[in-house]
Amino acid sequence: MSPNTTRRLLAIHRWCGLIVSLNVVLFAITGALLIFHEEIDELLGVVPQLSATGESITLARAVDIARETKPGENLLYVFSDPEEFPGAILVGTARNSTQLADSKPVIIDAVRGTVLDKIDLDGSFSRIVWKLHAQLFMGPPGTLLVGLIGLCFFTSLITGVLLYGPLMKRFAFGMLRRERHLRTLLADLHKLLGAATFGWNVVVVATGVFLSLGSTLLQIYAMTELSAIGAPYAHEPVVTDFSTVDEAVAQAQAASHGRRWSMVALPGSSFASPRHYSVLLKGREGLDQRMLTMGLVDAKDPTKVEHREFPWYLRALLVCEPLHFGDYGGLPLKLLWLLFTLITIALTATGVWITFATQRDRAERKRSEALDVVREAAP
Repeated sequence: MSPNTTRRLLAIHRWCGLIVSLNVVLFAITGALLIFHEEIDELLGVVPQLSATGESITLARAVDIARETKPGENLLYVFSDPEEFPGAILVGTARNSTQLADSKPVIIDAVRGTVLDKIDLDGSFSRIVWKLHAQLFMGPPGTLLVGLIGLCFFTSLITGVLLYGPLMKRFAFGMLRRERHLRTLLADLHKLLGAATFGWNVVVVATGVFLSLGSTLLQIYAMTELSAIGAPYAHEPVVTDFSTVDEAVAQAQAASHGRRWSMVALPGSSFASPRHYSVLLKGREGLDQRMLTMGLVDAKDPTKVEHREFPWYLRALLVCEPLHFGDYGGLPLKLLWLLFTLITIALTATGVWITFATQRDRAERKRSEALDVVREAAP
């Protein structure tokens, strides 16, 4: 590698590192909290404590309750997660919109059939942390900004490997030169931390950048494949009778080989056709719980089920979230993700210190050279 190339890479590495340094610390802290969002929500009482016994109301009844609670609003989805919200059914509604992102859930006690209006999921601690982590409190534009910051961090990682990879071959891995200047010791520590966490950081940053495109990718899918599905029914009115939703879920699960439903996008929503339910189905454990498939069910004749796989970019999106947060392998994996997150904070801190120390030493050297020139020129 030529000296000019090395200098350019070093400049790119340092500037990208400085640009993202504060953001990386922010993302690391908020990301660490989100790793344990389930435990935090339970500790803060966000998860509703509902009756575990008794027969559950039907999904159709839950939809009717949401319709009565939010008259005039569009009904967009039905959601259930026995692990995250045990004993509850969530029905998403939105006024003057069919976009799932614009909806707010009506939380219903699945046994008593009552609305839990005192629970505010959007105002919960974990949700606020998520908005900061994923959007910087700026909404969709903030998501794209987060992706741009992620690209800068990714560039810093790659340039760091290109710069220090050949150099580290001359030293034993993990060597810290304690007898040298503090900057040398911190530089060795920075390189060690960067090498130790490089693979993890690449995975987390790359998946984070891809997740920042999630809303855009979902819109692309809705405007292409879902739009094509609904095209033959464009002349028909949107189905608003959701009395068949329970049978639709049963039929979709029966055709899914052991998968269970997680969410049903209702006809007329942005993730369904005017005629069909989009029943999202997930596996039972591990990463397979995040790999959703879709059963497209005719709302007027639920026996007509069409199983559909998502396109590659949505499958990649589904894989990215558990890899990004490390929440698919139980507590041991969460603790490992937390450890690497703390190391990344230390990596960022040492990188910033080294950059400023280098600039300070360079400025002092220039001042010293200038003083020498003045002394030599003095009579």
